[in-house]
Amino acid sequence: MSRRQITELLETSGYLPVETPVLQPADVFLDLAGEDIRARLFTTEDEAGRALCLRPEHTIPICRHHIATGEAARPANYGYLGPAFRFRPDESGEFLQAGIESIGREDKLAADAEVMALSLSLASAGGLTEPSIILGDASIVTAFVDGLGFSPRARRRLRRALGSRVRMEAALAEIAKPVEGSGAVTVALAAATPEDAQALVEDMMQLARIRPVGGRTAQEIAARFIAKAESAAAPAREAALTCLEALIHLQVPAPDAPGLLQRLADVAGLDLGAPIARFADRLEAIADRNLKPQAMTFCGWAGGRLDYYTGFSFELRASEDVTTAPAASGGRFDGLMERLGAPGRVPAVGAALWLDRLPQGMEP
Repeated sequence: MSRRQITELLETSGYLPVETPVLQPADVFLDLAGEDIRARLFTTEDEAGRALCLRPEHTIPICRHHIATGEAARPANYGYLGPAFRFRPDESGEFLQAGIESIGREDKLAADAEVMALSLSLASAGGLTEPSIILGDASIVTAFVDGLGFSPRARRRLRRALGSRVRMEAALAEIAKPVEGSGAVTVALAAATPEDAQALVEDMMQLARIRPVGGRTAQEIAARFIAKAESAAAPAREAALTCLEALIHLQVPAPDAPGLLQRLADVAGLDLGAPIARFADRLEAIADRNLKPQAMTFCGWAGGRLDYYTGFSFELRASEDVTTAPAASGGRFDGLMERLGAPGRVPAVGAALWLDRLPQGMEP
């Protein structure tokens, strides 16, 4: 696959190429991209001591470009082809990505289907003609987790694990563990604000003449106590854990997913009709693009590996082994623009392809 092929396919589809700086402010990615990228950045500093990083992905830089060049809510389609940099076990830390971002479109279902269809066309041009396709939806998983009554800490942990079956299973096992030490201090900390909890820990340490161990501050110790207190004061119900486990391991042909998700929601006593209906409607929009939802698989653990994904997601692989890295992935990130400084939420969806994971790769 040549650079010219990619550029022509993007331009003829209405996605105009854009280039963003390779050096990016590191704090943006540390705050918004999530654990999947946070620990794998290549960082440096400028002369003023500001933390910078080599561009680890293209979505955040393109969204920043969009905000800086006009009205944030305006519709715009961007395409890109350029290097990205992040540590990847057993793969090069510098790699080429091609991709698309569709920002500001209110016809969300049609935009989702268009981005997915174009991603499949790009993958096919790179030799991935019959990919294994996994669909997920962060909004459905989040609605389940929020509705099942888990603690804020457990919800954060589960959200950070979304997009990886292994991480989701590990998160579920962690929050299912019983927590020891639910005495009076623990109960008091559970009811306290973070500031009051810190003050209580500082008083306890002063009275007992305890010095911080391992360099940890009173604030860090208090945060740890609060986390334990939350788990002790509001243990996850066995029924909720069972329901979440069923969701994580749900792996069915995509057209079967809405009905099974609704049954699971009914058993849990949750009203999730709206996000489930959106997923079903999206399958129709995908079918309208002459794609075949029946050949796609819905996985309950899927939902985008980056923290900014808010809804529909997809992954393309050369095999059905979900433990292998995807050759392409994408999804909806309606909240990212606002987090980057836009005055309100802006609908957005995009996708990226790792050219070194495609059968034909990139021609020299």
